[in-house]
Amino acid sequence: MINHYTIPEKKEERYLIEFIKMILPYRWSIFLTILLSVMIMALYLYFKPYVYESYAIIKIKADSMNSRYLDRVDPLSSALATSGHREVEQELAILQTFYTNNKAINGINLKVQYFIKDNYRKKEIFTNPPIEINDIEIYDNKIIGKYILLHPTSEGFKIQIEDTISREIFSYGKEIKTNKFKFRVEKRANLSAPLYFILNGSNRNIYEKIVKKQLNVSKLNSEVSLIKVAYQDTSAERADIYVNALIDIYIAQSIVDKSRKNNKILDFIEKQLISTGKKLKHSESQLESYRIDNNLIAPTVQSEALLTRLSDIEVQLSENKIEEKLIENLIEFVRHNRNLNSITPTLRELEDEPTIRLIENTQELQRRASELSTEYTEKFPELVSIRRDIRRNKQTILSNINNLKTNISYKHTNLMELKKENEKSLRILPTKEKKLIHLQRDYEVNSRMYSYLLEKKSENEMKKVATISDYEIIDRAYTDPRPIKPKPMMLITIAIFIGLILGTILAYIRILMINKIQNIRDIKHLSSLPIYGKIPLFVKKSSKLKVFRSPDSPITKSFRNLRTSLQFVSKGAKGSTILVTSSVSNEGRTTIVANVSSIFQMAGYKSIVIDLDLYQPKLHKYFGIEHKVGMSTYLNGKDTLGNIIFSTAYQNLDIIPAGPLAPNAAELILSEKLKSLLSTLRKRYDYVFIDSPPFTSVADTLYLMQYSDINLIVLRENFTKKSSLTGLDELMNQHQFKNCGLLLNAHTDEENNSEYRYGQ
Repeated sequence: MINHYTIPEKKEERYLIEFIKMILPYRWSIFLTILLSVMIMALYLYFKPYVYESYAIIKIKADSMNSRYLDRVDPLSSALATSGHREVEQELAILQTFYTNNKAINGINLKVQYFIKDNYRKKEIFTNPPIEINDIEIYDNKIIGKYILLHPTSEGFKIQIEDTISREIFSYGKEIKTNKFKFRVEKRANLSAPLYFILNGSNRNIYEKIVKKQLNVSKLNSEVSLIKVAYQDTSAERADIYVNALIDIYIAQSIVDKSRKNNKILDFIEKQLISTGKKLKHSESQLESYRIDNNLIAPTVQSEALLTRLSDIEVQLSENKIEEKLIENLIEFVRHNRNLNSITPTLRELEDEPTIRLIENTQELQRRASELSTEYTEKFPELVSIRRDIRRNKQTILSNINNLKTNISYKHTNLMELKKENEKSLRILPTKEKKLIHLQRDYEVNSRMYSYLLEKKSENEMKKVATISDYEIIDRAYTDPRPIKPKPMMLITIAIFIGLILGTILAYIRILMINKIQNIRDIKHLSSLPIYGKIPLFVKKSSKLKVFRSPDSPITKSFRNLRTSLQFVSKGAKGSTILVTSSVSNEGRTTIVANVSSIFQMAGYKSIVIDLDLYQPKLHKYFGIEHKVGMSTYLNGKDTLGNIIFSTAYQNLDIIPAGPLAPNAAELILSEKLKSLLSTLRKRYDYVFIDSPPFTSVADTLYLMQYSDINLIVLRENFTKKSSLTGLDELMNQHQFKNCGLLLNAHTDEENNSEYRYGQ
């Protein structure tokens, strides 16, 4: 049956299938590539330490100073305290600073890591190492992070750095000093095998090289003030310890900070109490002495009213001074701090609602800017606009606070003027009563301030006792028993895909590098000429005409299929001329001609085979006849047609041998006698078969192909070069040769067919 090359549209649709078929012969090499890739990945996973992640969740509480439900904020506390609403972004940054992590590093031993060698890989010992290294001083930073090997001996131990091992034997518990480091090794358990250890340097170096890379602090949810503190480590236990240490230290530090602020207030109150107490005692003593000396018990009603007004003015002036200090703190805070919510309680006390709303708007802009900065650069238009609005708002806030300062100053001026007016009224009073009012005013002012300070001292002492952190631990450190990296199944799957892709690429490269035809698929990719058949042509050395020797063999069946294909092309026309050629010699062309002509005569068709290979004639050997006469003598005019036609051992098959070699073979082929001969033979025989030389080496074949009805080009598997098919279609179309087709001369398994070989 004829195999025609598929049209381009079908080829495109089936390109993947064709590609798979093309690389299918290399399936075992692809499988080995996949296996090698998986083995390399398995080796990587074996030596790569697993990394675990521990994480904890903490919640930022709302600051009581920022409560909207307080009826009144104490000016003294507002002036001295700096706490306020805490931004999550700020806390994220603080948790990742060296200052916060330094204490956690001290709480867990990261200065030294210990390892043992177990089945060619280094395994870390975190808990209960057999030795402990203390009092470390590093002189050469190049030693940091490198493996140092400790070799135990009966008298102590030796130290090996890279390929250099010390000659000196060191003792446990004694100081070891080299030009690179100094430390002391304490023995905790018996040590028989060598032990590796790594020096990680100072806390700062540990933070920069280890902690900073493995610590991740992030918002758990954008809608709530929850922070996730995660730490990755090859030891799940160490990761848990570090996370718990970090959050405990952070919470303890927040309590210390709040206590420090309370202490600051208490110190201020204590100083004021001492000063005010002395003034109160002095004013009380003076008042009592003056009353006794002047026999005065109480001022008149008019004087009492004047005294009350002056006392109220003095108290207001004292409070005004605190407000002035508060305003100064606000101005300084706005200029140097980003967290504007911290000043909201004070502004509420000062009844400045517009500025509070402006702060809330600014905080929202800052939140939006923080979100955009994670995705875009600072030159992003929207981010630039938001930054500009934030600066404008801050300027407005600062301006509003300055206005408050102006109002406070104006209030102070008014109070001073009011004080002067009342003091004028005081001057018209009798001298003794006036003196009494002064003394009693000093006493009342000092007494009211002393009571106020005592009240504030009591409140802040209660706060100090009840101080709690602004943070609450929601979940303590938890480590998933499954490592976060490497992920074995995912990496093995990736390795399989890499091996498949690499194996396919290598197979395709091999296909491209192999310059010989391997199968019919190669032919289809290189030529659009129809394929008339595939012959597994193994011929026994004693008989090259396999079709007669084994009529029922697979090879004979393949020739019968070829006969059917050729009959289909020739449409049964009498005298059909079938020319058989090849690209080069030794492709089995002559064997094909001998067997195909024989298979036709077996079907009762009167056939003749002509050997027109006048350069290397071989056809006569297949039929056991001499070639003293033949085509060369006939074309030279030395013999007649009757003298060169020989009968074979088969009734319906005749042969014309090539005859003796002629020096002018090319001229003989071009003679008119050949054309006349072919015309005569077509009338006598049903089929005329021509064995011609390779078309790539002799131009005679191209001349002969114009006289044939079918041109059969033989290609030999694993022998014919792919380059032989390059341009073959164009050559056939250029000369307009009729019914050109291809025949693949292949072979079967030689182990099962050792008695056969390719025909020549």
